[in-house]
Amino acid sequence: MKLTTLSPGVIRLDGVLNMDSAADTLPLLQQAVADGAGTLDLSGVSQCDSAALALLLALRRHAGSNTLQLENVPQTLYGLANLYELSTLLGLTQKA
Repeated sequence: MKLTTLSPGVIRLDGVLNMDSAADTLPLLQQAVADGAGTLDLSGVSQCDSAALALLLALRRHAGSNTLQLENVPQTLYGLANLYELSTLLGLTQKA
């Protein structure tokens, strides 16, 4: 996974977010949130699995009371979140 700062407070993830990459990506994202990132742009995520959900849940927990917005969430991730009934918890809404 590659993290790119798009603008102050906005980080984009690029690459595959799965069991193989989630463990290494989580500390990078936690540091980004600690440094003030409040928006995570997932437009560059090319593939994901349920490990992506676990990563996002851990990141929400790490963010605490700080708001963490998810943008450009891939349809696959929406489907997984709905399957596991995590959409509301992650703050995801269905694309129009």
